[in-house]
Amino acid sequence: MSNSKKSWAIWLGGLAAGIAAGAVIYQNREKLGPQKEKLSKLLAELQKTGEEIGQKIKQAGLERVERGKALTKSITDQVN
Repeated sequence: MSNSKKSWAIWLGGLAAGIAAGAVIYQNREKLGPQKEKLSKLLAELQKTGEEIGQKIKQAGLERVERGKALTKSITDQVN
């Protein structure tokens, strides 16, 4: 099977899965109503947590860069 046929088959399979999922959600929309608020809150918490983790990673990276600069400077001073 060539790459274009595989891509086309995957795309078609994804489209069919999306249509099936949409039909199930549409049929059960009354049952899913209260769940939307819970899902929205959970997604907001997840986004907040992701932002916090990103900030901590950035902070740690900046600290490591500063440590590296200080170490490089001290080694340069020792060599000279």
